[in-house]
Amino acid sequence: MNTFHIRAATGLLQGIALYALYRASDHGGWLSLHPLLFSPLLLAAASLPLLCQTGLGVLRPARLAAWLAGLALAVAAFGAHDRWRVGLEHAERADLMPDAPAALGVALLLFIAWPLILAGESERRWRAPYPAYFDAAWKLGLQLMLSGLFVCVFWLILQLGAGLFSLVGIDGLRRLIDEAEFAIPASTLALSAGLHLTDVRPGIIQGLRSLLLTLLSWLLPLLVLLIAAFLSLLPFTGLDSLWKTGHAGMLLLGASGLLIFLLNTAYQDGGETPGRVISFSLRAACLLLTPLQALAAYALTLRVVQYGWSPDRVLAACLVILGACYAAGYGWAAWRRQGGLSGVAGANIGTAWLSLALLAAVLTPLADPVRISVASQLSRLQAGRVAAERFDFDFLRRRGLRYGHAALLRLKDDAGIDGAIRRKAGDALSEDRPQPKPPAQAVHARGAAALPAGFLAQDWKQMAKRIDDLPSCLLDGSEECDAYVGAYSGAGKQDVLLAAKRSARLSLFQRNAQGLWTLAGTYDLPAACPAPLEALAAGSARTAPPLLPDLEAGGLRLRPRYPYAPQPCPDTKK
Repeated sequence: MNTFHIRAATGLLQGIALYALYRASDHGGWLSLHPLLFSPLLLAAASLPLLCQTGLGVLRPARLAAWLAGLALAVAAFGAHDRWRVGLEHAERADLMPDAPAALGVALLLFIAWPLILAGESERRWRAPYPAYFDAAWKLGLQLMLSGLFVCVFWLILQLGAGLFSLVGIDGLRRLIDEAEFAIPASTLALSAGLHLTDVRPGIIQGLRSLLLTLLSWLLPLLVLLIAAFLSLLPFTGLDSLWKTGHAGMLLLGASGLLIFLLNTAYQDGGETPGRVISFSLRAACLLLTPLQALAAYALTLRVVQYGWSPDRVLAACLVILGACYAAGYGWAAWRRQGGLSGVAGANIGTAWLSLALLAAVLTPLADPVRISVASQLSRLQAGRVAAERFDFDFLRRRGLRYGHAALLRLKDDAGIDGAIRRKAGDALSEDRPQPKPPAQAVHARGAAALPAGFLAQDWKQMAKRIDDLPSCLLDGSEECDAYVGAYSGAGKQDVLLAAKRSARLSLFQRNAQGLWTLAGTYDLPAACPAPLEALAAGSARTAPPLLPDLEAGGLRLRPRYPYAPQPCPDTKK
């Protein structure tokens, strides 16, 4: 089996795995109740097959499998921690997905770690020459960029083809590409094709890299000139104007990051001597980074002293640490006055390893930005540096996740602190809980028919002791339901269908011989398809015979379960 077949099989398996996760987490699937399992599986399925495909031909199969297994364990730990810190007792279905910062952090960690691994394995040693790291990192970045572009154009062609066929009344292609079972595997296969094409044609990557580096390197003198002019004005304008903006620290960090990036586009792998203008700009950029980072660190320190730590400030502190390492290494390389600025390579390698350590720390409880922020704000409140009236209890409730919830519980039950703090903590906790509502306020009739008398007045909590799966709108009103009244059982009697706002399920209620309303069954609704509910509201829904009858065997009634067969959603706007 050649490399193309392996990559195609990997892409297809990745698509099948992602689709299986989608189905298992959708509409009450078994994974929808296990976010600690779903998030690690999603992150691993989305990232590791890409690493596998880019490692083919570089790593021996046994070494590739070992590295992927190790990275899979790390990704699983990061994904599980991201969902654990949410606090599963307050989680909803949307909490299955990993937070965007956590997903971005995992992607960044893998993007940094994989070139280090590839370069080390290709050179058969832990510390490879800097050109090997440079080639591996730029090849991976450009491969992913070009492959992503390939997938976008692939979908543009499919959408164009579907539109053309629709002009002549053929909607089959449109319905096909709209189905997740086609869209997900097709996308991963297209991505695998893009990765293979960019790998077997190294001239594409090398030519594009050379062009990009040449173009971007000529922006370095402009940036150096602007930063030098900015720094030269500060002795005359002072620093007060910077702090008044409220975002000087992030702007300074952004300028430092861009300076580091453009400096490396000019430095490249350190093997070529650039022209006089670029050489001067390189040395000047190495020296200018230090004052920029000093100003950024000072701005962050002022904010932390004044307001304490927040998640954004913790992440900014990580960037300041990395920037300080770059500044120290680049500054030393510039002051040594050696040709070629050889110290830049060592600074890049060392900072890459440090960035992996910092990312691993912030993606685990060790340096979780939320945990650090909650502890900082709590210590400021307990030390009296901020009054209870000015303290942001809402931060602990909404953004503090499980750490904030635990802090509010401690404040509420701590008899040794001010009563105002305990009262406000209790108020924040009460706001965090769904306020119970009676069924009359949580159930809304839709359509022409009104709800039958006695339906809402029934004691549903007593009924819940005997029947599972009652909609919460009938119990505590934590979610709202739409009610549709009609003869849905085919017996000519009034039935009630309830559709919860956050559920893809219809619950059918019938009146029994004792005159009590009871749950008779449920119907699953297709995802993002309003047509069934619109038909129910319009009174046009009708009963249909089952595809297969029940079976009676051994004194039991056996009901059929049908294989999954998605139905296209009708276009109700036509």
